[in-house]
Amino acid sequence: MRAEIELELGKIKGLKLQYAGRASNLFWLGFGEMVQMFRRGQIEETAEYALHLQCSWRITFDNKIVIAARDFYSPNSKWNGHIEDFDWDIQGNNRFDERIKSLINDNEQIIVEEIAVDDFGGFTVILSDGYKLEIFPDSSEDDEDGEHWRFFNSKEKSPHFVVSGEGIERV
Repeated sequence: MRAEIELELGKIKGLKLQYAGRASNLFWLGFGEMVQMFRRGQIEETAEYALHLQCSWRITFDNKIVIAARDFYSPNSKWNGHIEDFDWDIQGNNRFDERIKSLINDNEQIIVEEIAVDDFGGFTVILSDGYKLEIFPDSSEDDEDGEHWRFFNSKEKSPHFVVSGEGIERV
């Protein structure tokens, strides 16, 4: 599994992180050149490569966690309400939304320098300027519903490279 993941993710080495965000608690990142695609009846601009994470992850800098998966569920720094009124799934409400926006806006040229893969479908993306993105599957689920992450090329519309509790699948 390790060699297959290294080969697939090696495609983003040397490429720029164009953007990052979320859909609910799915963390997505776009790498490489920006390309135009026809989707849902209109032209959209997207990064050539996409990485979607549905397992634990963290972005670190200088031995400090900058953003992590559980930040989806914590209020942003401007929240002054009661925690029971907090709705994490509203865009802009949570700590992740606040910190990812700041990371991308403050670092216009984040480049993928290296990829290090482990034996469990996890990996580390060494980024420029001292940042690291660490992805680590954290579930023992071994069925098709246990998807950890997926990687795909939007430009070529190739099959998605999916890592789940069952191993690797191309869909």
